[in-house]
Amino acid sequence: MSAGVSNEPPIPLHILITGGTGTLGEAMVAAFAKAGNRVSFQYHRNLEVAERLESEWGAAGVRIDFAGEFETPPGEFDVLINCAGINESEELTGSVSLAVWERMLRINATIPLLLTQAVLPGMVKRGWGRLINIGSIYSLRVAPHRAPYAASKHALSALTKTIAKEYAGAGVTCNEICPSAVESRLINRIAEDRAAARGITVERVLDEYRSMNPSGRLVTAEEVASVALYLAGAQAGNVNGVSIPVDGGSVV
Repeated sequence: MSAGVSNEPPIPLHILITGGTGTLGEAMVAAFAKAGNRVSFQYHRNLEVAERLESEWGAAGVRIDFAGEFETPPGEFDVLINCAGINESEELTGSVSLAVWERMLRINATIPLLLTQAVLPGMVKRGWGRLINIGSIYSLRVAPHRAPYAASKHALSALTKTIAKEYAGAGVTCNEICPSAVESRLINRIAEDRAAARGITVERVLDEYRSMNPSGRLVTAEEVASVALYLAGAQAGNVNGVSIPVDGGSVV
């Protein structure tokens, strides 16, 4: 890699956000569109939200199922935000099926690798690029019943740091944002399932999530998006290879 690259970013930036119709993805689309960027996003099922994002923010949605044959969204991108992710297992490690293990590794770690490989050549050629991976507090620690999820997020964290080392001299940075439980449609669905299984109220489950955060509340999607917005900017050119918790201090 050539040394000392510090090119100015393209204006406007072309952003690719995966998982764009999730609560966190929506916040990313809104934040980057508000900042005057050109935004594309990948989604799988939620056509209603995709159409709303296209109408409200002028973003371009691309429907791709990353569990199937890999496809690269068309275009040249200055910023890639790997926001798509799944957590489908709460079993003890000895009971985790190979199918679940492989699916979670694919969506949470392999797809970010493949997308990174797709966008890196253009970033290197232009001498400027930002790769932002959305990890989790389970990128930084482990817990029982989380083997596939924690393993996939640790893999993403290692990938982040390796890319940062390899491409810093080309003007490309790679960082990771690690939120704790985010106030979202997903966390509400998880709380509903856990409440039903345990015979308790949904609010009690949500209170348990809140209590894990020293701030006593869930993280908002907008808080995570604001960190991504910073990392994507020219002012973060020397912020590279870091895992930034957004968790109220729970991993301290």
